[in-house]
Amino acid sequence: MDVQVTSGELVCAIAVGEIPDAIDQIGEVLRQRVSGLIVQFVQAGPSPERTLDLENVLADCLQKFGRDVLQWLTSVLEPELEQMPKAVTHGKQKYRRLSQKTHRSNVLTRFGNVSLVRACYRRGRSGRTIFPQEILLGIEHGFTPAAADRVGKQFAATGSSQGRTLEMIQDQMGEKIGAGKLRNLVGGLAEEMELHREQAQVNRLLELIALARENGQKPVLSISRDGVALGLAPWSVFEMASVATISVMAAGKRLGTVYLGRVPEENQTTLSNQFTSLLKKTIRQCGDDVPEIVYVTDAGKVETAYWKNTLRKFFVAGKRIRITRVVDFYHAAERLTSIADALKFGSGAAGKLKRKEWLENSRTLLLEPGGHGRVLRSIATMRDLYGYRDSGAEDAGTAEKYLRRYRRFMDYWAMKELGYPIGSGIVESACKQIVSERMKLSGMRWQKAGAQVTMTLRCILLSGIWNTVYKTYITAKQTVNALTQLQIQ
Repeated sequence: MDVQVTSGELVCAIAVGEIPDAIDQIGEVLRQRVSGLIVQFVQAGPSPERTLDLENVLADCLQKFGRDVLQWLTSVLEPELEQMPKAVTHGKQKYRRLSQKTHRSNVLTRFGNVSLVRACYRRGRSGRTIFPQEILLGIEHGFTPAAADRVGKQFAATGSSQGRTLEMIQDQMGEKIGAGKLRNLVGGLAEEMELHREQAQVNRLLELIALARENGQKPVLSISRDGVALGLAPWSVFEMASVATISVMAAGKRLGTVYLGRVPEENQTTLSNQFTSLLKKTIRQCGDDVPEIVYVTDAGKVETAYWKNTLRKFFVAGKRIRITRVVDFYHAAERLTSIADALKFGSGAAGKLKRKEWLENSRTLLLEPGGHGRVLRSIATMRDLYGYRDSGAEDAGTAEKYLRRYRRFMDYWAMKELGYPIGSGIVESACKQIVSERMKLSGMRWQKAGAQVTMTLRCILLSGIWNTVYKTYITAKQTVNALTQLQIQ
């Protein structure tokens, strides 16, 4: 008999000839039903309504075929109980076989639920129990790896929600599951995939850097961070979540971005640590050919503190890495708007026209060589000529201080000549993509733990590394080994 090679005492030896016979038997039911459907379709004559019905029923048939194949395979994989080892090891712990197999009826696959009858092993008299068949198949939280992958992506998708994910499962997998089972799955996915997220992001950045150089372009790492309000349960309090991005730019265009996101936390310490670690590991793996790095953000409290405490004097492997800071042009332009609103240009159409012309000229001037100093001189002239309204004087004064304080980070003409970004649109878009488009839908309020699960999965998905991280996570799962015969006489 030609026997398939197995992975030891925990898996049955299946005769190769049995496999096509089993598939043929399962497929015969499908063949007969599909043949009957097509006969009915042809006899009745094609129509949009009949085509709709045929396609939907055919999809149901194929789904049932996939489920039946998996059900057969899982039913023959595990040996009879007495043929299985009396003890196994898993995670360096020893487990002993219990006296009978147990039944599980709700393992979700891409094709729907299958049931398992599997051996159970327990550590000690009343310790943790494990099921070798589920471990070998990669089943966790009642999901097969393919089903977990599909559900996790749906949960992290733009515009999704817990409810919509449950609807997708019912629609595409033909099963209705509870919210608790879904939360267990995505919580476990976030925890395990986060372990592999950083290296996958580093590899992604290195690929983008290499792509720029292959095209004869100079790569630039654009790094940024920002905050975004997130509604927290149970009292609908809004606190600032944090987002960070590292993008590879070339010839003024963005080639790709990786994302980080954290729930509200004092001083955003965790995000800062993750951001620093990701940047250092990327630089370290670049070796001696480190791209130019630009830190472009608003001059907010946290953003500025991160510059002063971390990036201003940044060392990797004992070597200082030069990072250029740019204060976002659009935030600088907003300060010009505050000043324009405060100047007493006069009422009526003439005053509005003067305001518009000065503001447009000032914003354009800020982008020209030596523009920052010329703008400050223009502000001083306008203030002397027109003065500030009492209601806007304080805001205008604050805006002037902002422009003077950060003038060395506002040489926008020089930055553009070097191919550096001057706007923080990437990270502001990240705030929208990570949080607003998924976590600020109608009526949504979050516990911090659940919010972090969602942000973690969403950052992995948006970074374009989901498949890589998921495969690494699946490959790294601990397996089960049967104990060898104890060497006791």
